[in-house]
Amino acid sequence: MKFGSLFCGCGGSSLGYTIAGFKSIFAIDVNDIASKTYSTNFPETLVINKDITLLNPLDLIKSNNIEVGELDLLDSSPPCQGFSVAGKRILGDQRNNLFFQVKRFILELQPKSFIIENVDGLLKGQMKGIFNNIIEDLSSLNYRIKWKSMNSLYYGVPQSRQRLIIMGVRNDLNKDPVFPEHDEHIEFIGDVIKGIDFHSRGQFDRKLKGVNSFAYTITKTP
Repeated sequence: MKFGSLFCGCGGSSLGYTIAGFKSIFAIDVNDIASKTYSTNFPETLVINKDITLLNPLDLIKSNNIEVGELDLLDSSPPCQGFSVAGKRILGDQRNNLFFQVKRFILELQPKSFIIENVDGLLKGQMKGIFNNIIEDLSSLNYRIKWKSMNSLYYGVPQSRQRLIIMGVRNDLNKDPVFPEHDEHIEFIGDVIKGIDFHSRGQFDRKLKGVNSFAYTITKTP
């Protein structure tokens, strides 16, 4: 199974897909350091370090010798800074419009499925209007759409990370998107990282926490 990743970062999501049996065939990020890191993590992947608005989606699949409709999964994590409750949440933030580049790639490539990940700040306050527009746009495509706000804490990760996940499966496949089962069992950071005495939230709270607790979301500023 083959996938491509938009706004790929260093490849965190791609690692998960790879563990699940997928193969990364292309990845795009405008950030030079992120692109170089992704190339190191996935040396066989075509990594494009370029503004996504300047790219032709069809060129990416031609380079990998696959046809329109053959890509199994299109993964994307558009910039979240404009939506995050940790930021200024400005409606006119140009980064907010990059969500619609994902739609362009879906239209051009017609992947069998897609996943879009972002902060759940999209569901709050004035940003809810943008979220509604996104869902309306995606629903106009040839896909069955589902979305859910999920916390990694309940899916085997010792970190509280609330994220909005939007999934789509192409109509001709006659399958609905399915989310994993919610697990009430929580792993603490001391269960998975041995030999540490404490950890800290860092950017927002310098209070030290014991190991019998979960980690907060890792932030950009330590």
